[in-house]
Amino acid sequence: MYYCLKGLHERARSARAAVAATDAAEAALIKEKDVVVNAKSILASKVAPYVLIIHTGTNNPALDKIEKWEDGRMSFILNPQTTQASPLFHVKELFSANRESHIRVSKYLPDFVGIPEQLKISVESNKLEIIKEALYIREITILYKHKFYRFPVNDYLFPHNPLLMDPQDVYDGCPPYVISKCGKGTFLANETDPAVLAARMKELELRRKHLDWAPNNGPHVIPGCTKQVNYDKLPRFLKFKNARQKAFQLNLRRGHNMMKRTVIENKISVIFGKDTPEHFKSFKEFETLFVELAEDHGYDLGMVDDVLSVIKYWKTDEEFTRQELAGINPARIIKITTLPDTWDNMLDMPEHVMGEGVSLQAELEAGRMYMIDTNMLEVVGDGGILMPILTGFSLPMIVSLGDCLYYHDRVADTLRPVAIRLEYKNGGEAPTFWFPPKPSDSEISPEYLSWLQAKLYFRSSNMQIHAILTHFVRAHAVVEVFAIAMYRCLPKQHPLHKLLQPHLMGVIPINVQGREFLTKSTGVMAALMASGDKLWSLADVFMKQFRYEHLLHPEDVKRRGVEDIPNYHYRDDGMMWWNNLKQYCEEFIALHYTSDELVKGDSELQNMVDEIKNQGYKRLPEQGGFPGSLDTIEQLIEYTTALIWNGSIWHTAVNFGQFNYLAFVPNAPCAMTMPPPPQDETITMERILLSLPVKEMARVQIDISYSLSLFSPVEKFYLGSVREEKEDLRTETMMVDEKEVQCIERLVNRLTDMQEHIDKRNDGLKMPYMIIRPDLTPLTVQT
Repeated sequence: MYYCLKGLHERARSARAAVAATDAAEAALIKEKDVVVNAKSILASKVAPYVLIIHTGTNNPALDKIEKWEDGRMSFILNPQTTQASPLFHVKELFSANRESHIRVSKYLPDFVGIPEQLKISVESNKLEIIKEALYIREITILYKHKFYRFPVNDYLFPHNPLLMDPQDVYDGCPPYVISKCGKGTFLANETDPAVLAARMKELELRRKHLDWAPNNGPHVIPGCTKQVNYDKLPRFLKFKNARQKAFQLNLRRGHNMMKRTVIENKISVIFGKDTPEHFKSFKEFETLFVELAEDHGYDLGMVDDVLSVIKYWKTDEEFTRQELAGINPARIIKITTLPDTWDNMLDMPEHVMGEGVSLQAELEAGRMYMIDTNMLEVVGDGGILMPILTGFSLPMIVSLGDCLYYHDRVADTLRPVAIRLEYKNGGEAPTFWFPPKPSDSEISPEYLSWLQAKLYFRSSNMQIHAILTHFVRAHAVVEVFAIAMYRCLPKQHPLHKLLQPHLMGVIPINVQGREFLTKSTGVMAALMASGDKLWSLADVFMKQFRYEHLLHPEDVKRRGVEDIPNYHYRDDGMMWWNNLKQYCEEFIALHYTSDELVKGDSELQNMVDEIKNQGYKRLPEQGGFPGSLDTIEQLIEYTTALIWNGSIWHTAVNFGQFNYLAFVPNAPCAMTMPPPPQDETITMERILLSLPVKEMARVQIDISYSLSLFSPVEKFYLGSVREEKEDLRTETMMVDEKEVQCIERLVNRLTDMQEHIDKRNDGLKMPYMIIRPDLTPLTVQT
């Protein structure tokens, strides 16, 4: 392998030198004779018509005002550095800069150019100003002799001084030029064209220069990330499209304004004698606040209806269980056959809980008991240090452990909660155990209220796990590793870059923004979440247990032993997703890898796999069990499926339902403001309300959950929708080879059938599960 790589690098150096010499000769010739396709060249040789369809633009849908890019012109050479090379020619048009668009240009070129097999593209400036805008080019399609030839670009080019015939300067991380080949991707070992080989090496050189791993010299066991900490300083190819950024800034300003207004109002109240936050006096007041904010801020009516449906059922055990299986934290329940030691002091379970004559021990041994625990919170102290930033008041924010035991009743074929264990370790309190009331107990009885309060504490503890671990660490930080390694190791011409890039392209910029505004020590999460002050300590515990196998949905289902849980729609829809994506990867990979030896010999692929393990996860025990290399086609299929599934499906499953379940604050409190009650306390409604977030906290929780649940205005989905102006996977791909495109078409067809199956299933549900429906599942992480 070493000598192979050495030979490739020597070839690359030779290719660069050859290209430089050729470019210099071209430049001298052009300067001397001003060789452009003009009347003289047309008269001097036979010519052939070529129609260029130039696809540009950055945003979809279009803004009200269509913006045009006017900073220069495009320059082209067909078949560069070959005997069929065309003369340099230019296209000067007003290219669209704020929406997906295209223009058609006809050019007459010498007929010896023949079939356009590759294309060199650069952008020249027509302005002297220092500040110029890069131009995004998605694809160039050439019509020649009644046949289309597609050249994928999918990059920003920066306008250069036209006197520099082959500019090498790099602005904003944009390459000086692109050489694109027609057809499917190629491997480095098979690349023989000096110009293309040099461009391929140059591309990776630029990527590595502008996208490097952070040193990660701190004490925390967390995934690797980019060293760039400021979004504005990211290279242009990593930044979001303009419409998405405008929406992000609008939500950010609205959130900041809400927090500032709350703090100012409360500090004024302190001056006039009010020195404590205002608690809610009933659950109805929580609902009233939600409706008021929805009206004031213009929340989407469909999303508001979903929250109102949750409010209708939220206190029932049926809805409590459903949310753990089909909510925003759906992959935490596990089968148990023995009770953990932490349950040793549990009181005798009342007979009505599991049914007359039903033995807990027998049901454990029979494999009918399940649990969700929050023991990872053991390392986290109480929060609230930054609460004055949020509310203007100092307020305790309690971190307690909450574990819930579930029973699969085979007679009714339902899963239901049968016990909750609460423990306030930070206060040195003994654990307490709580059980469901009898069906005959009223909603104002102490037994009913005790169980309701236990569910609130459990749900608050589980929300800490969701916000920090399930969402931020698992759906964002873990996936960022894949994206960094892909950009650093796979050039755009590599087949796997075409396969993976649509599903990994958004996670780096959103993570940089998240670390800037949400997860830093003075960010919103530290001010709002009970465990937010100790975010990175909690991430440590999670990542020490994290393994590569957790990325594999079928293996994760087996590991947790949840194959038999009824009505587990996340599991079932996730399995359909996994199988469809696996078939997609299998079909695509078969077009490029015909043997295991090709997998092992693909140095660029192996470099990516190595970086993921030894750079991205180097601080994990045993690097999280991630493979250091891939040796077979079967391994490659599994690996690429895992990257796509986690880069899109997993994030969708845990992100886009947040407003549904967090906007009614008692359903999932961001923090509890009192410790859990002792076992012998008689619970009252007043006690419950005093333990829940105050009005200042509730306002921010509602608004943040709404912002996090919104799709980006430039989002693209697996399935499109004409009615909602959503575009599907076929519009966000670099695949131009006919057989590659057919892979996408077959996937879209299978997902269409899958969606029909989901819709039919949902027709019979009181609360339909729609979070990962294909037309609601974005291709990548943008929120």
